[in-house]
Amino acid sequence: MKKKMNIWSFISSIICILLFVMVSFSGPIDYFIMGIHPLNLVLYITLITLFLGILGFSGIRDWKAMARSVTTIIITLGLSAFLAFIIFLGNLLS
Repeated sequence: MKKKMNIWSFISSIICILLFVMVSFSGPIDYFIMGIHPLNLVLYITLITLFLGILGFSGIRDWKAMARSVTTIIITLGLSAFLAFIIFLGNLLS
């Protein structure tokens, strides 16, 4: 179970990057349909993935799993910090 969490958190971190690229390069989106800004949604998904990546450290059996966990933590921590910065500046300027 914990090994699967490690693998799925890594896959989810890659999906978070793809979602960020998709949201940032898309045109104007009607936010009233979703009820939440898409960057906020990506931030929430990234924070959940970060939590799952931290839990995935318990499923480490070899160096590949360790590299996968560390990569997941680095990707999601960096992306969540970047998204929080963007959202914070966007709220200041609006």
